[in-house]
Amino acid sequence: MKVLKKLLSYGVVLGLAVSLVGCSGKSTDNQEANKLEEIKKNSKIVIGTSADFPPFEFHKMVDGEDKIVGFDDLLAQEIAKEIGVEVEYKEIDFDGLIGALNADKVDVVLAGMSPTEEREKSVDFSDLYYISKNAVIVRDGDEDKIKTEDDLKKLKVGVQKGSIQENYVINTLGLDNAKSLTATPDLILELKNKNIDAIVSNESVCMINVKQYDGIKMSKSSIGEDLEEGMAVAIKKGENNKELIDLINKKIKELKDSEKMKEFLEEATTQAASK
Repeated sequence: MKVLKKLLSYGVVLGLAVSLVGCSGKSTDNQEANKLEEIKKNSKIVIGTSADFPPFEFHKMVDGEDKIVGFDDLLAQEIAKEIGVEVEYKEIDFDGLIGALNADKVDVVLAGMSPTEEREKSVDFSDLYYISKNAVIVRDGDEDKIKTEDDLKKLKVGVQKGSIQENYVINTLGLDNAKSLTATPDLILELKNKNIDAIVSNESVCMINVKQYDGIKMSKSSIGEDLEEGMAVAIKKGENNKELIDLINKKIKELKDSEKMKEFLEEATTQAASK
């Protein structure tokens, strides 16, 4: 009788152990769920962006509806089409995008973001989809005011918070009085109100904004031109995201090879200019 009880007891323990192992395996599978399959299951790819950066992402009324459009949106639509899902945007301040990605609030970040060494510690990036130089915006009449980096150091310079230009101005040039704001339109307002003297930004962004706003011009200075800005899609780190990165890289290569990227920039620039 004692032997029978022991055997029954062992059977219960063994059953519990098998059950627990099964539960444990299921939990691990959930934690390592394939991101691409998850996106397909949800029928949408949630993209984090900061839509104040024309011609890459900005708001525009389309058929009476406020939409996020631009170069990055054209790329996003192509990626979504490849997966077979819709695009959903979550608008977040630029300096909060990586945090939102790592908190699983978005699937990817597509916001004219450069894969800097510091950012690569936190997230993975796709291949570069666009490379641009940088430029300086000043008030009308100040186009010849900045000739060297030393000239820039004497001025109060505005940059977008969290951008590579912010790092360049603060850490490379060593400007203690740089003003960092979350949105480019806010920087332009500060420039026009004479609260700052110059804005360092992406060259394409500078060109669009001087067309859109009166009273500002591109500086004739070549300062910042050697600071090339490559843009890539940010994806959360992890093996479960590899298929998604591979798909995005494949699509980027296709669009580059077919010169569609050039068409996207032209289309986005036209959209932004007619905003």
